Amino acid sequence: MVFSSILKGQKKERIYLGSPEAEADANPNSRVPLSEVYEDYHELLPQLMHEKFIVVGRKGSGKSAFAEYVWFESTRQPNLFCQFIRNTDFSLEKIIQLGESEGIEVDSEALFKWIIYTNILRLFAFNEAISSNKDYELLRQFLKKNSGYIDIREYEIKELIKKHGFEVNIEQFKRFVRGKLNKQIEEKSSRAHFYKLLPHLEDVIISVLSSREEHENENSYVLFFDDLDVGFSVSNNLSCDSLVNLIRACRHVNNDIFGKNGLNAKAVILIRDDRNGPQNSDSRLSVFSHFNQAASSSPVSSK
Repeated sequence: MVFSSILKGQKKERIYLGSPEAEADANPNSRVPLSEVYEDYHELLPQLMHEKFIVVGRKGSGKSAFAEYVWFESTRQPNLFCQFIRNTDFSLEKIIQLGESEGIEVDSEALFKWIIYTNILRLFAFNEAISSNKDYELLRQFLKKNSGYIDIREYEIKELIKKHGFEVNIEQFKRFVRGKLNKQIEEKSSRAHFYKLLPHLEDVIISVLSSREEHENENSYVLFFDDLDVGFSVSNNLSCDSLVNLIRACRHVNNDIFGKNGLNAKAVILIRDDRNGPQNSDSRLSVFSHFNQAASSSPVSSK
C-alpha cells in the first residue's frame, strides 16, 4: 500500500480535532469530552444571568456547544438542572394542524408557556433531593399522567389529541394546589384545557422555587429551545408566528415569572441567523433580551 513503508514502526498518536457537531462531543463516550475543552469565549454565561435569553448565531458558531456544556455540567453539579426542548422531537406547526383537524384551535404562545412550566416543574419535582418528599407526590403524579403533553413526541401527541383534544388530567393537580397553596381550581371535571391551568402553574412555580430550601441549596433550572431551524421557512407564516410566539412566551416567563420573583430559572432560545443563506459570516454569537433586537439580527420579520 502507498506509504506503508513509511508508516512501519511509527506509533505516533493521531490528532483528534473533535466532532463536527457539539452533540457528538457531549456524548460521555466522546474521545474529547466537551467539558474538558469548552471555553465560554462569547461570555454567554454572565450575559444570560440577567435579562437576556436569546442566543443568535450562524451554524457552527457555538450555540449548541454552549447548551451541551451547560447540560453536561448539570449531570455533575447537584444543584443545576437542565433540559433540552428540540424542534426535532416535535413540530409545533404539526400539533396546531392536528388540533385544527379535530376542530380545536390552539394558541401557540399558551402552548409554549405550558411546555416551559411543566418541564421546569418536572426538573424540580423529580430531582433526587426531593424524590422521596411526600409533599410533592401529587405534583409528580400530575406530571406523570400528562407526560404525553409535556415530553411531546409526535406519534404520542397525535393519539392524545384525537382522544382528549388538549384537555389534560387535572385531578391530582387540583388536590396539590388545594393542599400546598390553599387555593381552589374551579373545574368540576377531571380534565381541562391546558391553558386554564397556566395561572395556577405560575403560582405553583413561584411557590416551590422561592422556598427556603431552594434558596439554601442554590438550585438553578435551565431550558434550552434548540434546532428551531428544522422545518423553518421564512415564507411560511405559521413557522414565523411560532417563533415569534416562542419568544413572547419566553419573555413573559423570564421577566414576569422568574425575574420579578427572584427565581433561579431561565428559558433560553438558540436561533440561527443564516437559515436562508450566508447573511452573516461573523462567527460570533449575539445575546438579546427581547424580540426586536433578535429580529434585526435574524431573517425573521416582526410583521
